[in-house]
Amino acid sequence: MKALGMIETRGMVGAIEAVDVACKTADVEVLNRHLVKGGIVTVEIVGDVGAVKVAVEAAAEAVKRLGVYMGSHVIPRPTEEVYNMLEKKREHKTVEKKEVPTKEVVEEEIIVELPEENEVIVEDIVDEIETKPVVNRRDKTKK
Repeated sequence: MKALGMIETRGMVGAIEAVDVACKTADVEVLNRHLVKGGIVTVEIVGDVGAVKVAVEAAAEAVKRLGVYMGSHVIPRPTEEVYNMLEKKREHKTVEKKEVPTKEVVEEEIIVELPEENEVIVEDIVDEIETKPVVNRRDKTKK
């Protein structure tokens, strides 16, 4: 039967140490890790009940020596809803990032799309904008 083990640390160094010790101690797999506010990191491991208990205990002791231990817990044979909750959380994190074109690419596309007679007008407008002095309104003193 599978078990779920959780180890919570302050900072990523403790979380990495916990995972390293847990995986070296017993036959367990890392399911997920959560970065919580305030630098708290929770690592989730899964495996056989006995293996997870031993791995979590060893990892907790190693993290206590580092002085960043927050807490640990083992849930033997969690219900399917627990795993569903963890899977939804993991799916929510993996959002595809859209590639945003840089300013130069956008300007280039606009110039390419204009007819030739309008290119001169666009260049004049850009030159005028670049040569205008920048006024910082915050520098003006109120009288």
